[in-house]
Amino acid sequence: MKFLIDTNVVIQLEDDGEIKANFADLLRRCHENGIKVFVHEASIEDINRDANEARKKATLSKLNKFPQLKKIASPSVDDLKARYGELPKPNDVVDAKLLHAVSITVADFLITEDDGLHRRARKAHLADRVMTVADALVWLKQSFEPDIVFLPAVEEVKAHEIDFADPIFEGLRSDYGAYFDKWTAKCINEHRDCWIIKDDGALAAVVIRKNETRAEAGITKPGEQILKICTFKVSEDHRGQKLGEQLLKQIFWHAQRNGYDVMYLTAKAKQVSLIRLLEEYGFEQTGDQADGDGVFEKVVGKGKVALPAGETAIGVARKNYPRFYDGPKANKFVIPIRPAYHAKLFPEVEMLPQNVATTPGAIPGNTIRKVYICHSRNNAIGAGDVIFFYQTKKPGSPRSQSMTSIGIVENVRHTQDVDEVRRWTAKRSVFSDAELTSWVSGSSPLKVIDFLLIGHIVPPLPLGALTSNSVLSSWPQSITRISEQSYRRLKPMLNLGFVF
Repeated sequence: MKFLIDTNVVIQLEDDGEIKANFADLLRRCHENGIKVFVHEASIEDINRDANEARKKATLSKLNKFPQLKKIASPSVDDLKARYGELPKPNDVVDAKLLHAVSITVADFLITEDDGLHRRARKAHLADRVMTVADALVWLKQSFEPDIVFLPAVEEVKAHEIDFADPIFEGLRSDYGAYFDKWTAKCINEHRDCWIIKDDGALAAVVIRKNETRAEAGITKPGEQILKICTFKVSEDHRGQKLGEQLLKQIFWHAQRNGYDVMYLTAKAKQVSLIRLLEEYGFEQTGDQADGDGVFEKVVGKGKVALPAGETAIGVARKNYPRFYDGPKANKFVIPIRPAYHAKLFPEVEMLPQNVATTPGAIPGNTIRKVYICHSRNNAIGAGDVIFFYQTKKPGSPRSQSMTSIGIVENVRHTQDVDEVRRWTAKRSVFSDAELTSWVSGSSPLKVIDFLLIGHIVPPLPLGALTSNSVLSSWPQSITRISEQSYRRLKPMLNLGFVF
């Protein structure tokens, strides 16, 4: 496997202590696990255009420690524009060449802290191949040190239960100065509701929320029930672990279940990772506050989800998440999954005792984007289809032989190339490199299903309930399609807490 590093990562090594520490750890782990790290010759050419000789010399000395990718056949600038967007500056052309190198697998992943590059990658459908330093470090740990597992769980607390002297708030304290203490005192006094994630006792992520009236909010989207996200913060020590995605999912589910019309928050322009995440899941920047913070809003939809002409079922699901289109144009499938893999794919379900799993809304879920890997020969399943995960037999488990979770298929691909599996799954997979390698070594192609986790069925539906209601005739041994008639009998039992 090969990493291509953007020059902005190397340049920041002297300026950003966090990136410097993570990057040093990344390089060490790459060396230990045989991952090669390169720079692109176009990056060197870009640095050579720097008129500041001292800075140029210092940067080149850092880059010269890495082997170069040279003489890569590149499309014309016009072709690069067509693929990767407008390229008004020479460094934009360099960015496009880096993405092109990844697209033709000269390198497997591009490592960059440049928000613009991440946005270009998303528009070019290469987002899964472009990582931050933190993303890459998490992937290495997960792939080659599978015994080190952090299973985050969202806790509901009040503001007065939080220690605002915790290091997680250092950035906010720096940004807002003396106002920070006044604001936290207000949160404590008002007993504001919060969600937190802890890792071995340390505060890893936090959301502080409140209900607001239209007069208080001053937002543009219509509606009277308004949820303001006052604080959305992930610790620097936990970047790349998808905690922001987990908290965003918690916010979505809470807003959907509790009848809100609009949710919103503010963010500073420098919070590029947060803004990128918000926009990916349907938040729109609708204005700016007096202090320069951008205002981001998302309407909380209600009622049955239609499929307008010209739109796709997966496109509608992304726009309306967690609601989704479930009409006859979306096929429905049951996917059996062994208990050990169920525990890895849905750790939030496995962490709960049996009695909690019977309370609607008790399972917060972890990440939204996931991947399921199998050797199924079923070629009917496709983007926009609704999938139901069925845990197979496990004595003593409350989920044994039960339907537990629901997803919407984003993409289905097939391969017998282990490097291809790594590239496709790195930002979604919960499996070790050894597991991926063992699966690819089989005689049949590997099926890779990217999906959005919609939610968990509370309580899980046992096989007896599924057969007695004619949803299934017996326990599923492979990916099994269920008819529209069977789905109509299943739907009232799903108990997701919102209408779709």
